[in-house]
Amino acid sequence: MKYCVLYFTRTNTSKRVAEKIAAKLSSPIVQITDNKNWSGPFGYIKAGFYSTVKKPVEIELLGDPCEPDEYIVVTPLWAGGIAPAGQAFLKTIPPDKVHLVVVSLGSKVEDREGYLSVNDVIDQLKNEDQVIDNLVNTIKEK
Repeated sequence: MKYCVLYFTRTNTSKRVAEKIAAKLSSPIVQITDNKNWSGPFGYIKAGFYSTVKKPVEIELLGDPCEPDEYIVVTPLWAGGIAPAGQAFLKTIPPDKVHLVVVSLGSKVEDREGYLSVNDVIDQLKNEDQVIDNLVNTIKEK
């Protein structure tokens, strides 16, 4: 199977997680960007608002996703929902081709339907490496 790891990040946590997964799978990695400034306190508030109201954003892929069999999409959880850039990308591919990895401080994503798998990296649980290893091992066992 051919995989591609895509990620969106505000604080570089999702990037770190995506890089670990891509390295373990020897897969290409692609950044999803929306060219918005999410930094600082105002960016944090704006991020929560955009996510809560599902405000659409235009995205750009920095890299070549190269038509994989399955996608691994790493995105942060903002105000209980997937970050808008993650939402925008996920609308472009069938969910049954996606292993979703959601990074958060302490919550799990509620919308879990239709994906190949949903994996929650939760900072409070310090479970990043465990979740990554479980995902990679599950994928390699196919």
